Amino acid sequence: MKKNLFFAIIAITLLVLTGCAKEKETKILNMEEVYQSVLTLQEESGKEALIMFPESNEEYLEMFYPGFSSIPRTQTVAYMAPVTGFATEILLVEVTNKDDVKAMKEIFESRIERGASDTTYPETAIHWANNGQVHTYGNYVCMIVLPEGYIIPENVFELE
Repeated sequence: MKKNLFFAIIAITLLVLTGCAKEKETKILNMEEVYQSVLTLQEESGKEALIMFPESNEEYLEMFYPGFSSIPRTQTVAYMAPVTGFATEILLVEVTNKDDVKAMKEIFESRIERGASDTTYPETAIHWANNGQVHTYGNYVCMIVLPEGYIIPENVFELE
């Protein structure tokens, strides 16, 4: 009896440890589709269409996100307001190395902090402070800031 109980406890312990050791699998995402999901969310809630232009110029992105170009990426999708002074930016990236997620997150958080402390556009700075967020999922990192009243999901990567 004691022997059976002993083996049952060992079996349960092994099952628990095996379950804990498995990493949660990250699904593969298309960053352009994630961006479109954010726009769809706005449309479905009756908001006016966001006016943003795609940006792919690495030098321009580096200007707004210092250190950005030094991090290897598999995917980059960047949309910004056509005019400086608007709190409307969505940048989605998939970094090549999971160790770079933290660095990219810090770059995005720094962008939000700079936007929130901008004295040239104080009303926009409030939007940056209140509506700027960074989301992560596996090797994916997103920086999103939208005007007041627009919906920012808890995690943009769960929309797709």
